[in-house]
Amino acid sequence: MNKKLSFIALALLVGMSQSWAVDPRIEQGARFESKGQYDKALGEYRAMLAENKKNTEAYMAAGKVRMKMKDYKGAVANFRLAYGYDPSLTEAYEGAAKAYEAMGQQAKADAERAKMKGGKAAAASAPKAETKAEPAKTAQPAQTAPAAKAEPAKTAAPAKVETPKATQPATATAAASEDPFEKGKALLAEGRYAEAAPLWRVVLSKKPGDAGAYFYAGLTRYEMGEYDKAEFNLKKGLSYKERGNDANYYLAKINQKGKRTEQEKKYLSAYLKKAAPDAKFRKAAEDRLAEINAVASAAAEEKAMQEAEAKALKEAKKSGNDKSKSVDVAPQREDVAPTASNSIANANALYADGYHEAALQMYKALLENEITPDERYFAMLQMGNIYREMRDFHSAVTRYRDVVREFPDSDWATEAERALEDAVWLEKHASELPRNKR
Repeated sequence: MNKKLSFIALALLVGMSQSWAVDPRIEQGARFESKGQYDKALGEYRAMLAENKKNTEAYMAAGKVRMKMKDYKGAVANFRLAYGYDPSLTEAYEGAAKAYEAMGQQAKADAERAKMKGGKAAAASAPKAETKAEPAKTAQPAQTAPAAKAEPAKTAAPAKVETPKATQPATATAAASEDPFEKGKALLAEGRYAEAAPLWRVVLSKKPGDAGAYFYAGLTRYEMGEYDKAEFNLKKGLSYKERGNDANYYLAKINQKGKRTEQEKKYLSAYLKKAAPDAKFRKAAEDRLAEINAVASAAAEEKAMQEAEAKALKEAKKSGNDKSKSVDVAPQREDVAPTASNSIANANALYADGYHEAALQMYKALLENEITPDERYFAMLQMGNIYREMRDFHSAVTRYRDVVREFPDSDWATEAERALEDAVWLEKHASELPRNKR
């Protein structure tokens, strides 16, 4: 019996070690890079970024390849995106500085190093990648205590950590803790997801089935954009006494990303059933559920109207009357969406709900009106994203290029450069791509 239990425990440990394994595309990219096949290496990193645009490991690897290709401008873009999403990534600041030095722009190189040595921490998002970071300068990056990080669209609020004086060692809350569970929570709060992830494996090896470790492992993977692993762990974390109900909310978000609306509704309802009136995600859950119901109601109305028109047409034909004289049949639309006034917010909502054609038309209409420069370049960027999802890569390239050319100093210029590079590659290799998407 003991041998059987030992075998089961070993199997669990092997399974968990595989779930935290290094992305094989990083290793494959390194092999291509060692052979001088830089385009193939970049292809591996593009594939990673297509799944998770906040993957700092992929940005760093791509930046290093760009340096070897002497594409210093491209290297800067990748390094800036890396520390934009993780301001504690000191290697990214140094990488950007070296790229500027290679272009003979010493002042900009000095500015990058200034961000690394001190100043306000960069917000962890592409739009605010120019905000200065405040990691402490130490010999080991693991001891760096970053200042508070602002990560848009992330539900786990980063903890605020004071930057120590230059004469004192940087000591993060996580580093001070010997308990892997508490250390993992602290690293997660600081946004240091790659460092937190292995600690949940340590906890589970000591306490198999620990619901709290599964919950935080799921939350860590969610923040890293690894939604399959996050879903697996969060389901096991539902019984966590302290925050198990929050797992319902994150599972709803994962299903929203996967466009599994019925499952999303199920988890939202489960969350709201247990959530206190002042629960952290209650309002967001209520708003999202109301949005789902509104879309469903509009779709049901549309369907009922189409069925009524079809029935009337059928009866008209049966009676021998000409359909053009007896019934006006509304043209079928490929992309039916609730009507809404033209605004960036409404266009974004249509895009998020999958009404790509309707969102595209609204963005186009907005560009024809008097809108702010910020709204204009954001609308153009979103149009590029929609075209890319619709596999119209040529139109996507055109829109991204317009953003880079017309708004080079905008918040989204760096993101547009990365998306442009990706769209150009997709257009060139369109015939090789799978065709299971529009």
